[in-house]
Amino acid sequence: MRKYLGIGGRYAISRFWTHNPIFLTHSVTAKCNCRCQICDVWRRQTADNELATDEVFRMLDEAKRLNFVGYIAFGGEPLMRPDMLDILAHAHDLRFYTSIITNGTYLLQYAEKIAKTVDLTWVSLDYDSKHHDTMRAHPGVYEKALKGIKDLRRAGGRIAINCVVSQLNLDAVPKMGKLAQKLGTRIAFDPMEIFHGCNEQIALTFNQRKQMFSQVAQLKEKGYPVLNSKEYIRFNQRPQHYNCAQPRIFLKVYEDGKIKPFWCQKTNEILGDLRKQSLSDFLHSPSYEKFRKTAWDCCLCKNSCQVETSMFYSIKHFLMRLFQVNNSILKFTLDYASS
Repeated sequence: MRKYLGIGGRYAISRFWTHNPIFLTHSVTAKCNCRCQICDVWRRQTADNELATDEVFRMLDEAKRLNFVGYIAFGGEPLMRPDMLDILAHAHDLRFYTSIITNGTYLLQYAEKIAKTVDLTWVSLDYDSKHHDTMRAHPGVYEKALKGIKDLRRAGGRIAINCVVSQLNLDAVPKMGKLAQKLGTRIAFDPMEIFHGCNEQIALTFNQRKQMFSQVAQLKEKGYPVLNSKEYIRFNQRPQHYNCAQPRIFLKVYEDGKIKPFWCQKTNEILGDLRKQSLSDFLHSPSYEKFRKTAWDCCLCKNSCQVETSMFYSIKHFLMRLFQVNNSILKFTLDYASS
């Protein structure tokens, strides 16, 4: 509990004073054992230019000094990095809220160590059958992920499933809600992020997204362990304006040390490079300040990472719900802290 109170205090410093990001999101590798149609990461050409272990440690040390509260490791498949467990342990020792996003294929192998160093493990699972293997172009990934989830839970790890919905799995929501309940995990649903030139042909239409989130709403009303907030569900049924707080919450570092926007529909330009500048220098740079202003006037993204956090960051949303008996924002925060 003391750890979470400390995180809350540092978040308040960022939100009301420095306005600097609080989550260091790190694509540790572009290498992956899957070839998902919905993803463009494994197609990148930066797999052989990853930050070395000591470079990652220095980044984490500085992030701690700069008031960051969380470290989120993803990829590619992050557990393909030989030093991934060492990096997670270092982040844990610095008292970061530590999270990893994985396809689950290595959870059986590393469950005991992950349970000791990771606050929340996100497992990417998009269908409750071997159709998931077809979507990921990796035979056996479905069974490995299920076994890994069960093993990590037995080891005391906290887990949430992330289900990405596209044209490939339109009927996934009810099935995945029941699976999450059966496994004793939380689950979040997301419409597939569009990567131009890669996956536009399997993106959801607005009507399909609306229908999908009607199903998500029904699951939540019935008491299934759905993490998506009611605000986000309504947003996907009746879109509304929001101010994107991405650069005020997340800082995305790529495997080669480059800093770029985190899933931004407006720009994907390189904003900085941690092999050429410190985190502190970047946060005081003109490129970062320009991106903060550009993003604040944008609401093009539909994924939960952008929308949920921007709504949470909004003073208007926060104050409107502060005195509600069933405070959805507080519940959403507690869900993530105690998954």
